[in-house]
Amino acid sequence: MLRAPDDLGPRMRLADALVDQGCYQEAVEILEAAQEGFPRNAELTGKLRDTRSLVTEQTYIEGLTQAAESAKLARNQLRCTKLADISACEDALHSKPDDVPLLLAKGDALMQANRPAEAQMAYRHVSQLNPGDESIQTRLASAEALVAKNAPPAGAEPPGVGAGAAAGAGAAAGAGRAKAPRKVAAAGAAVATNRLAAAARPTAGQQPNGGQHLTATPTAAVAAPAPEVNTYSNDAPPGRTN
Repeated sequence: MLRAPDDLGPRMRLADALVDQGCYQEAVEILEAAQEGFPRNAELTGKLRDTRSLVTEQTYIEGLTQAAESAKLARNQLRCTKLADISACEDALHSKPDDVPLLLAKGDALMQANRPAEAQMAYRHVSQLNPGDESIQTRLASAEALVAKNAPPAGAEPPGVGAGAAAGAGAAAGAGRAKAPRKVAAAGAAVATNRLAAAARPTAGQQPNGGQHLTATPTAAVAAPAPEVNTYSNDAPPGRTN
């Protein structure tokens, strides 16, 4: 608050502060009121002229922005209602969320795209805005019926679960079949080894090593005899050669 309303300095500083905050129109009003008391002050006149130019520029830019937004909205509305463009409907509804024609057009576009659950939400929004419109209720009922038709029956497995279980069972069976030949081959190898060992051992009744009676002891496998190692020496006695 100005302590001395007739003092020009505080008013100009207040106008500068408003300009810094982008409040150009308020600054112009302060400077115009000061000019009534100081009509011949050159500094005040220049500051008022500059601030008015800022207001003009701001108004021009805001006008351009509003024009661009209006053109964008009109384009999205046209694409939504005439071309069933779902993204255009959503962009337009950001600016006009309760627009009945846009909501209906979006619901119709979603039905054409086979997205009844989303269309159902759009139609419900419209039915809340216009609860007595029978055409809206008809569209909502159609969307709800399509959603119910596409819903999986109660207790049904989700898609892919049965196929995955069958594939897992098939893989387990294949693994069992793959292991069976390996077990058969291992058993055959063990039998062959036992036969060779039995053939190499002396049978009952034979008496090697000076008549000592041997009794065959069954073994799973017999190790091969170690090869005989001949040792040669250069220190043989005379008359003998290695």
